[in-house]
Amino acid sequence: MAGGAQERPFLQQAREKLASKPVRVIVGTMRLSALFASLALLAGPVLAAEFKAADKGIAIEAGSLGEFELGYPSFSDAGQKPVHKLVEARAAGQTATLKYEGGGTVTATVDALGEVTLTFADIPADVKSFTVEMLIDIGFNKGGKWKAGDRGGDFPREKPATPQLFSDHATQFILTNAQGRSLHVQAPEYAFVQLSDNREWNWPIFAWKCFVPFNPDLKVAQFHLSADAAGGGRKLVDALGQSTLEGWPDKLKSVEDLKADADSEKAYYAGLKVPARDTFGGLPGSGAKLGLKGTGFFHVETQGGKSWLVDPEGNAFFHAGICGFGPSDDYTYIKGREDIYQWLPKPGEEFGSAFRPGDGDSFSFYVANTIRKFGQPYDHDAFAARMIERVRKWGFTSMGSFSAVPPTAAKKASFPYVLTLAINEWEGVPRIPGAWEVFDPFDDKVRSLIESQLAKTLPEHANDPLLIGWYIINEPRYDELPKVLPSLTGGQACKHKLVEFLRGKYQTTDAFNTAWKLGAKSFEDLDGIGMAVTTEAAKEDVKAFTGVFLETMFELISTNYRKHDKNHLLLGNRLQPVTIADEQLCRISGKYLDVMSYNYYTYDVDKEFLKRVHEWTGGKPMLMSEFFWSSPRDSGLTGGREVLSQQERGLIYRNYVEQCASLGFVVGIEWFTLIDQSTTGRWFSKYNGEGANTGLFSVGDRPWKPMVEEMAKTNTGIYEVLLGERPPFVWEPAKARGGKP
Repeated sequence: MAGGAQERPFLQQAREKLASKPVRVIVGTMRLSALFASLALLAGPVLAAEFKAADKGIAIEAGSLGEFELGYPSFSDAGQKPVHKLVEARAAGQTATLKYEGGGTVTATVDALGEVTLTFADIPADVKSFTVEMLIDIGFNKGGKWKAGDRGGDFPREKPATPQLFSDHATQFILTNAQGRSLHVQAPEYAFVQLSDNREWNWPIFAWKCFVPFNPDLKVAQFHLSADAAGGGRKLVDALGQSTLEGWPDKLKSVEDLKADADSEKAYYAGLKVPARDTFGGLPGSGAKLGLKGTGFFHVETQGGKSWLVDPEGNAFFHAGICGFGPSDDYTYIKGREDIYQWLPKPGEEFGSAFRPGDGDSFSFYVANTIRKFGQPYDHDAFAARMIERVRKWGFTSMGSFSAVPPTAAKKASFPYVLTLAINEWEGVPRIPGAWEVFDPFDDKVRSLIESQLAKTLPEHANDPLLIGWYIINEPRYDELPKVLPSLTGGQACKHKLVEFLRGKYQTTDAFNTAWKLGAKSFEDLDGIGMAVTTEAAKEDVKAFTGVFLETMFELISTNYRKHDKNHLLLGNRLQPVTIADEQLCRISGKYLDVMSYNYYTYDVDKEFLKRVHEWTGGKPMLMSEFFWSSPRDSGLTGGREVLSQQERGLIYRNYVEQCASLGFVVGIEWFTLIDQSTTGRWFSKYNGEGANTGLFSVGDRPWKPMVEEMAKTNTGIYEVLLGERPPFVWEPAKARGGKP
């Protein structure tokens, strides 16, 4: 986020004013709003929020308004440079104890009425301000408004020309959704506030940031939070699952439109012609031409200096996959906000099959529309048969991640697929606190669970020729390990192993304390305390132990995987850019994986970076395992990296896929997703779910034709690029628009 020079004069003035004020900083309106909140509780349920201390901030659960988090303070010096990082946060109930580099502590408490109290102790003298931040869901750009001080406006539908929506002194901030429900934040006196649209930095979210001046005498600062449930009743979603706030060219007008589509689309799909392919979708005759082998299963080979994914018949196969092949992200959570929908059925009635199986609180308008369109309850096998026939006409070859286990229709159609190992947290394998989707490979219980899960789930698919391979986990944040591992205090096996590692290196606590600039009394004490990593020696030690951690983890997975499935590819972890840019991780991964998978969201393909990752992994092939672009202008949806039209979604797809394929080691891609996300967000995130134009199909089962027809040009002609018969397609958004992004 932007900041720095712009607010320094304001903070300097505020610090000077603060110096003459009493030590305890409490704004009168905070107490007044708490009084009003108390009176409201007596009069009726106006407040709609619950508050608690969480790992990274004060959690705000505001019902259908959404979930928010007021982040814990970070400190800056007089030049607004960050100082004294937070090294430990222990939260329980309504209180969190925070420890910072340099010995400072903050106790953060929140009561039932949203009064947040920050109590400071031993804060180093170079701290001149503290900052708290709150992220705001991108969905607020669908009719949401903001107010800071005496100024306000709409959250912009599309990325604005400048990211700063507000940047000035203000102590009151209000955000309101399209239905009129609002969250109020009262900040301390002299606060300086920024409200930013982070799409400027390719992050579809808004961010409220509050800078508060600090001096050594400051002991207490307070914020007040409250939510107002008034203003409900506005219908935001029509009976067909579309936004009521705007129109677009392909928007359904009635149920009759759906039924008319059922007849007219037959001619459309019949008119699409595709090149000949072998049984599995590979290029006929390419095996003999390239010297590839048929093994009866998908595998990878290197021939002519290029990596090839080879299908069971021995032909070159480009994995043009689709994530979420089936109703998935189109399910949305309806409980608690039923009044925003023009129409909802009840479970068990005519549209009962449009509810997520076993979940009466999550509903798919897409599935409901197919019931209306075809006059029958939803059937997954019939759905799969219909969709496979459709997407093959655009050159897509396979099911990607987050798809249901292939139904009979997929097997009849010889439509390949991928799977993910059953070692997710919801399948019983716990995660390390603070490290997203990372399990503890040193924990005997975790090791046993992984061994038993793989032994139970792998054999069923071990001899299926349609299975390409298995992903391990989706987007684990291994890059968080150097920060998280030293900070653990809960007796985790990995923390104990880190301490053993340090004992083995330093032998004595004196030697360790000298290197790390700590005052540990014994190595045993380190198990239960957060360790600040401030010296170069400490950073090197943590990096080295992270390597041991990763080696142990990959060895555990690989050994047990290959014990139960010797026929299929191990496809990696679908890493994010922030995680994959680590040479140590890539080199260790390359020793155990068959293919490196990368969830690469971008406008421009960085070929040099991809080549570097390829080299780090020891030359392993790569899958671009997740990406999409959205077009808010003609879909009624938002989120993700945005382009200006459905055709541009197709053009940028062509550029991305062909540029990647031309590298000689990218063997496939996975577009995210088959069907657009629901306009009210994905079911599992409840009120904060993504609601983006991700799909090949709209909620009305209509393909985004200008996009998929461009995609088809690349998918059906991809082997010309792979074989070097033509250069890759080029389309760069900025150049295409005369330099505008």
